[in-house]
Amino acid sequence: MGTPASTPATVVYLVDDDPEVCESVAWLLGSIGVDPVVFNAADEFLAAYDGSHPACVILDVRMPRMSGTRLQEDLTAVAPHVAIIFVSAHGDIKMSVRTMQRGAIDFLEKPYEPQRLLDVVQEAIGRAKERFEEHRARTEVQQKVDGLTPREREILRLVVEGLPSQNIARRLGMSVKTVDVHRARIKAKTEAESISTLVRDVLRYGAQIKD
Repeated sequence: MGTPASTPATVVYLVDDDPEVCESVAWLLGSIGVDPVVFNAADEFLAAYDGSHPACVILDVRMPRMSGTRLQEDLTAVAPHVAIIFVSAHGDIKMSVRTMQRGAIDFLEKPYEPQRLLDVVQEAIGRAKERFEEHRARTEVQQKVDGLTPREREILRLVVEGLPSQNIARRLGMSVKTVDVHRARIKAKTEAESISTLVRDVLRYGAQIKD
């Protein structure tokens, strides 16, 4: 699918409405060379982050205007690759399980061991990069599939189902030569090494072949 672009550096964000907590956590992260970007409100972070780089978010649960769990829900829709670490003095097992099921890296209850937070942040930085690369590749594949004509998407859908050109021709009432011309155009438009690699990427990233 072309030459992959280099991955931007992972940015660590700290989202908490308590300035003293932000100051102490920022100081702690500084001990391992991490300089977090601080927001005191979840909606302010959501307005500022555009999804263009990997992100690890250390996120409080209870905040005015928008809760941490609501922010997680909104990020799932616009930037599902973000790695979230929840920290809260008000968490419970049900909340912890729910946030982890939605993709959070960890849920730490205050007070937590400082080294535990540092370990989780370092893990999340790596996970954020992996998720970002996966999300970018998935988006690229979907955009290329969406750029095909309706007929090309119809043929690609049948190719993904495993049908050879002869069967596709019979199914669609066209010649095998016409099917092969469409296959060649699909390969060229998507910049795929081959139709087989395109099919592999469509299946791997769950690309939707729309009507």
